[in-house]
Amino acid sequence: MLPKKQRLNAAQVRAILKDGTSLRGTAVSAKYLRAASAKVAIVVSKKVAKSAVARNRLRRMGYQALTPPPKHLHLVLFILKAQVTPADIAALCSRLS
Repeated sequence: MLPKKQRLNAAQVRAILKDGTSLRGTAVSAKYLRAASAKVAIVVSKKVAKSAVARNRLRRMGYQALTPPPKHLHLVLFILKAQVTPADIAALCSRLS
């Protein structure tokens, strides 16, 4: 899990959703902005996993796959499928560089 200071707050997420650049993979999508520091947020919809336990498990797996986060980016990661793997997240992050 990423430390709290490396995660985005709600206002930062809204700003990225409004002005960010999109990037889409097979099981993961992202919006990002260039920034001085690296911060990340992960979003899992109820369409992907109905139970909160399953959504939190996917979110924690995503944070673990992003350790360390991509440098100089504020990144919002959307998990689109319940069968996402850390390799899917790593592939999308490699395209960000």
